[in-house]
Amino acid sequence: MKQGNNKIGRNESCPCGSGLKYKRCCLEKVQQQGRQTVEGTAASADAASQNAPVTAEGMLKWIHELSWKRTEDQQLAEMLVERMHGTEPSIIIRAIWVWHCYADETAPAYAKPEVYCAAIEYLMSEAHGLSNTQKGLATKYGVSPTTLSKRYRELAAFFDNRAVDSPAVKVPEVALV
Repeated sequence: MKQGNNKIGRNESCPCGSGLKYKRCCLEKVQQQGRQTVEGTAASADAASQNAPVTAEGMLKWIHELSWKRTEDQQLAEMLVERMHGTEPSIIIRAIWVWHCYADETAPAYAKPEVYCAAIEYLMSEAHGLSNTQKGLATKYGVSPTTLSKRYRELAAFFDNRAVDSPAVKVPEVALV
């Protein structure tokens, strides 16, 4: 049964033609590609933020220097800095960059910014092998685990589609030094 946006259900036949169920064939490959996309986006964040200081104040200054289409999206980025306190600064910078890219291209409507904060933190946890769970982050941010899961899937799908539609992100050599 196809879900919205032409997504393939786990129990459907795999579109590669193998005759196996999607979950037994290509699902893991697609999920791995999504994780690599997040890592590629993180590499872009590294390149864009190589001069961004790793203190909370420096990150807030960097957020104000970025070009935001909507004030509420900038405020959500500031909330990420505050709520992810104690996380590796480079991961927080990547989270901000992920949000900036997503918000800039999709202008999502939201009543409770904590939902996106939780979803982005979970996305970063998945990409960097951190031990956060959706349930734990839902509790931390005071949101429903179901809503967090839905927003996480939206973010992951956005970056999956971005990976398919765009060539690989190239990081300037200067950023690699």
